[in-house]
Amino acid sequence: MKPLKVLIPLSIVSLLYNIVILTSVTLNLDWVRTRAAGGQFKEFPIGVRFLDFLMAVFMVFLIGMLWNHSEKPMDPKGPTVTRIVGYTFFLSMFFQLISRSADERWNAIPAAILAVTFIFLSRREQARNK
Repeated sequence: MKPLKVLIPLSIVSLLYNIVILTSVTLNLDWVRTRAAGGQFKEFPIGVRFLDFLMAVFMVFLIGMLWNHSEKPMDPKGPTVTRIVGYTFFLSMFFQLISRSADERWNAIPAAILAVTFIFLSRREQARNK
């Protein structure tokens, strides 16, 4: 699919943006307080910080997966996994759009890019498997 030629690089940039946000939450940096967790915390609780660290590690995994499968076919479970990831980013986009924090609403843009990319990637793999 030709849209993937543009979407995959955009998705890698979006995932890098997510890693910066998640790592900043993990480190409890001031600049990210209005951009994460609804902008409701003056200091992020340890549970939120730990969860965001795990999510940052998962984002690194997703970068590797996108890089590895930008051209190569996936294993048989690949389309299902990419579809689930795509729908998860779609839900993330929805929740970020309804956030009380105006700064966090901007995070919906990378989430939308990622949702579309993973759903297109899933469709490409389904077409290859037919």
